Amino acid sequence: MRGRLLGGWRMRGLRAVVVLALGGVGYALFIPQGHADRKLLGNLVIRHTALKSVPAEAKLKQAIPGSDSTFSVTKRAARQHPDETGLYAREWYVAPGAPPEVGAVLQKLPTADEARRVLSAVRAQLRTAPTLSTEKASSPQSFSVPGVPSAAGVSFLLFDANTHAQVGTAYTAAYQVDDAVMSELIVSTSSTRDTAAAVADVQAGAALLRQKAPSFSMVVTTYPSTATLVYAVVTVVVATASLFLPEFMAERLRRRRQRHHEREQRKAREQYLARGRRTVRRGRAPAWSQSRKR
Repeated sequence: MRGRLLGGWRMRGLRAVVVLALGGVGYALFIPQGHADRKLLGNLVIRHTALKSVPAEAKLKQAIPGSDSTFSVTKRAARQHPDETGLYAREWYVAPGAPPEVGAVLQKLPTADEARRVLSAVRAQLRTAPTLSTEKASSPQSFSVPGVPSAAGVSFLLFDANTHAQVGTAYTAAYQVDDAVMSELIVSTSSTRDTAAAVADVQAGAALLRQKAPSFSMVVTTYPSTATLVYAVVTVVVATASLFLPEFMAERLRRRRQRHHEREQRKAREQYLARGRRTVRRGRAPAWSQSRKR
């Protein structure tokens, strides 16, 4: 008796464990919600520039939807894969719109092939003089970046738009690492071409992307508190019910069958007695009371 009782409780406990395990699987499948947080793209962009004439801390940090890109490949990728496409801009400057200043723009694509096509489009624009407020750029000159094979850079001399006197230099560069493309513009007040800051930024940016881009994702998973609480309560209730409900339903079914059987027996007995009463009213003994003739 005791062994049978313990066996019954073991079965009940096993059912509860199975319910809780299935509840955990269901929670992992249906409750978590994922959304793209493009601010995370800032982790792929250098936080400090090598140009010493600008503040160490960037004045502008901005996540931008891929649909705002000027490149058709990025726009198309943003429509098809919005959670895998995005832009992030970081800018360092002393005064807005005036040199010295540095701007870096990251474009994150779903695949490395799309990134290569974007890099090709960016490279085609590198020798186009940058648009500045009071300066004009001329005399483009290419430069390379050691250690970053995909990088290409162009330097420009800057002249005052009114006096035509040289007032500085500008540097543009672009490179790709995996599914990310980085573009950078440096505007310096130095009149001497010196690509050291641009080269250092590209090398630092490429090293950062090699480290983080392969495993990077801007999709953040959240667990809504209300849905989590409701799901947990329901799971606990179901697990508790599994301890007693099957036996309760089995006992209820057994009693129902027993009552049905008793009703059938009572009905048969009443029919049996009713046949005997009809026979008596007709004036003869019922067949079961008559002896058999041999």
